[in-house]
Amino acid sequence: AQSFDGQTGWKIDAFKGQTNKTMLNGQDALAMMNEADVELESPFINYLQKGHVALLQGVDTVEGAACFKVLFTRRNGDSATYYFKQNNFELVKKQAPSKNTELEKNILDTYYRDYRTVERITIPFIQESKNNNQPVLTITIKKISINRPIADAEFKP
Repeated sequence: AQSFDGQTGWKIDAFKGQTNKTMLNGQDALAMMNEADVELESPFINYLQKGHVALLQGVDTVEGAACFKVLFTRRNGDSATYYFKQNNFELVKKQAPSKNTELEKNILDTYYRDYRTVERITIPFIQESKNNNQPVLTITIKKISINRPIADAEFKP
């Protein structure tokens, strides 16, 4: 578990057996933010206004589905390849160098599955990241509430 409010952050590293929060400040907090491979908002939202570029690379197949292959380059030069199903434009896969320092910028394949509609928004409830076809992280969403207020205290240690 981890949290970052723009200035400070904390984390609990279950892989290291930690049960208490470790406070992060300054560069440590920024490093945690920068290594996040999970985005809540699609980078394609208002991408032109943000100075990003999306370029159609053709068609490919991912897990048996015909997909549009799109090379997405951010204003800062970071790039990723996205695969969208041709029949409904759902994101199926993202392929990009990992931001996690432990993976040393190896290519991370993130698969998006189990799409469900919540308040007219279609969302993948499973995101599975792999490195060299080995599972690294699986995120399984159990419930989504949209536009529900969150108290600032939820982000504090």
